[in-house]
Amino acid sequence: MFKRIPSAPPGIVAFDAEGKITDSDYKTILVPAVDAAIKEHGKARILIRFGPEFETYTAHAMLDDAVFGTAHYTAFERIAMVTDIGWLANSMRFFAPLIPGKMRVFPLASQDEAMAWTAA
Repeated sequence: MFKRIPSAPPGIVAFDAEGKITDSDYKTILVPAVDAAIKEHGKARILIRFGPEFETYTAHAMLDDAVFGTAHYTAFERIAMVTDIGWLANSMRFFAPLIPGKMRVFPLASQDEAMAWTAA
């Protein structure tokens, strides 16, 4: 599930990914939060932390992620992924050049730096 990070500055959509991320998590938590940020600010600034509490994505959630990214292709101003999980960091780095907004991967120990970068 996605859990809001309450310490995020205004205008930043920030979540911890915990347990298994499902289709419902995208449709009821992440997408509405990003859509609200886009409506309010014109673009979205997103930080998602994948720490040791994260287990996996369901196959449907992975599809949702691809559809979500395509549908919001030009709506991202900055996306920060905070993780020490290699396959997630490598996936983000692979897709970053294909997205018009700025994207960066930060290690878990640099979450504060990631939040500051996302807010800049």
